[in-house]
Amino acid sequence: MTNSFILYRDNNWLVVNKPSGISTHRAHKGDLGLAEWLELHHNMHVHICSRLDKGTSGVLVFALSSEAVAGAQNIHEEEQAEKSYFFIAPPNVKKSWVCTDPIDGKSCKTTFNTVQKGKVYTLYKAVIRRGRTHQIRRHAAVSGVPLLGDDAYQGDPFVRVCLHCRTVTWPGIDRQLEAALPLWFSLCLDSIPEKAVALALAGNRYPFLAGITDCCRLIHRGEYPAEDIAVDKYGEWLCVTGFDESLPAKQLQQRMQNVLNAVALSCNCKGGVIKTNLRDPHKRKLFADIAGWGEAVPESFLGCEHDLHFTLTLNKRQHPGLFLDQRDSRRRVAKVARGKRAANLFAFTCSFSLYALAAKAEVVFSVDLAAGCLRRGQENVAINQLASAGNAKFIKEDVRKWLERQLRKKQKDPAGFAAFDVVICDPPVFASAGKGKNFHVEKEWPGLVRDVYGVLGEDGIALFSNNHQAGQETFYYKTLADQFSEVTRLNPPLDFPQLTAGHSHVRIYWCRK
Repeated sequence: MTNSFILYRDNNWLVVNKPSGISTHRAHKGDLGLAEWLELHHNMHVHICSRLDKGTSGVLVFALSSEAVAGAQNIHEEEQAEKSYFFIAPPNVKKSWVCTDPIDGKSCKTTFNTVQKGKVYTLYKAVIRRGRTHQIRRHAAVSGVPLLGDDAYQGDPFVRVCLHCRTVTWPGIDRQLEAALPLWFSLCLDSIPEKAVALALAGNRYPFLAGITDCCRLIHRGEYPAEDIAVDKYGEWLCVTGFDESLPAKQLQQRMQNVLNAVALSCNCKGGVIKTNLRDPHKRKLFADIAGWGEAVPESFLGCEHDLHFTLTLNKRQHPGLFLDQRDSRRRVAKVARGKRAANLFAFTCSFSLYALAAKAEVVFSVDLAAGCLRRGQENVAINQLASAGNAKFIKEDVRKWLERQLRKKQKDPAGFAAFDVVICDPPVFASAGKGKNFHVEKEWPGLVRDVYGVLGEDGIALFSNNHQAGQETFYYKTLADQFSEVTRLNPPLDFPQLTAGHSHVRIYWCRK
């Protein structure tokens, strides 16, 4: 994987093309700002010396040494750096102007220029030397040109704030730092077409995540106002999920064809599939019907994440085989798995197991009742050449029974019981396990928490997760907090944003015994 979002790096400075939708640094322990994301996924420890708002994209400078941190302070105080931003807003009669309104009692200056006028909106350039909080956004608003998408300052609605840091001139770096203007900016000047909305979402995430994976969510459910859909990228293929059961996949394809073609082109995809999701799939398949478009999708192909490969299938009416919303969690597991005994419960196709094995875990047990999932997991282990050590164990068994069996071993021989250091427990909301043995996550959660706690060693770590949308967050969290000494609620990855005050797409908890 190439780090295409890294614009410049030397011993003192790291410069990246920040995407919209991620803060410069985290807001709380379970969050990932860009600084923490770089450490998690690229093993880069950076120091924050400049910031961009969460909704702003473009050039962002980090310090890599203590000397650079001190230097950055002088650069800011002496206004030695120059930053140019481009943004979209309503037209203004002035071609250029300067705003010097103080912000939060502090002096500041923004120089504005008109770049290109459209029928509806105008492209502007803003230049600053030392930024204050929301400086360009606030100065633009008081100048009568609130940014498109900036609801905090009366901007027209859009899926993101249309503000991009285009260039930075930074002392100590002998060239201008540049992040190309997003191509969809020009589409917004005459109107707000659906294509611009889709590209503003998809084109923001793919270049950023391409440094670690070729699989990601391009458009999350609820982000695209024209249709109730989600769009995922798996390698060279798109997988579009439609959530309106009354709308056949073929009809959805016809309605979205132009948009999908544009997204595919921007994300280097050859074609894909459109699937109609089933609200209640437990006695049927996960998807009601499938329609293909573009080049034919292979029956199976490989996706890549952190140089690990996963067998994927888009043409079936089941899940492709890799949960994209657990990308950060897999990486967290890899960080703690070296030399550890790990158990991956409800293992599905064993992606967590691959990460633990690649991190040189002592042994990894993958437990699942579905033989087909375990076969896929074994195939993934073999493809990644992780089978030769003999430390990958695949157990076809009901997770509840497996845990009970481990606890009986512990009770029978406490001194000889080999406790687990890391346990991943990511159960389905519902699963059929035979007559009278159906699995309901809300009902089973207390027992799972108790038993996982029981098989962990004293310094053990457990990752719990579920996507029970109708369940109560307080119930799931409190059940864990009653057992574990430390429970941290983790946010899903950047491409799975929480769009409302309601339930998150997935609940993820990092627990220490």
